[in-house]
Amino acid sequence: MQKNLSAPSVFSAAYWKEAVGNLKNTRMLALAAMIVALRAICKMLEIPLAPGLNINVAGLFNSVGAMVYGPVVGLVGAVVSDPLGYLLHPDGPYFLPFMLVDMSSSFIFGLFFWKRPLTVGRAMGAKFTVNMVSNIVMTSFIMKWYVAVFNLGFAYNLINLTRIAKNLVMFPIEAIFISVVLGALSPALYRLRLLSEQPNLKLKAKHYILVAVLTLVSIGLVLFYIYFLKDFVAAHNIKLF
Repeated sequence: MQKNLSAPSVFSAAYWKEAVGNLKNTRMLALAAMIVALRAICKMLEIPLAPGLNINVAGLFNSVGAMVYGPVVGLVGAVVSDPLGYLLHPDGPYFLPFMLVDMSSSFIFGLFFWKRPLTVGRAMGAKFTVNMVSNIVMTSFIMKWYVAVFNLGFAYNLINLTRIAKNLVMFPIEAIFISVVLGALSPALYRLRLLSEQPNLKLKAKHYILVAVLTLVSIGLVLFYIYFLKDFVAAHNIKLF
């Protein structure tokens, strides 16, 4: 396996110069257009669980694209795919801030995958970060804002146990699935010179342990809310949620 030892640090100007440069790369833009189309179609195939809570596989295409063209093109692609997905499958009034969720997940996947050694641990860490930052924290704030703006007639708590539980339950499945899919696609992407190095995405016992640990951390946060924070907030009449 030949590694790209010259890959710039994410904190370097060279990294971001190359990431922005992909906006002028026709191969990257063509791939981004394909990913945008697939993500928009996934909006039509999502399974609704509760108001503002759905299951779909758009994140999988998102991760593949971000792995190839990086965080900057990923941000631009999200700006296009979110309204396009709504036009193909409208569900209530369109709320522009929801675009930030797609943008953040694209950006996170790009930071984890683009120009980085692609391993199972990195894939799982990326999915865990997306679930926590984009799907739980950011979406909860935007969903509460959405309910208030359109006066939908129901209360929405920032700490929404339905959303948290869904992401906790799905994380082990999604983490393993994304590792398997990226592992299957990455050799072909490498041969097409869309990846800078041959990935190493073989599931081992330590990866299943990592999934278990991350899941336990998440469950611990939920239990902390249920058995301590929720009662503390109610007892002190704190109106944050």
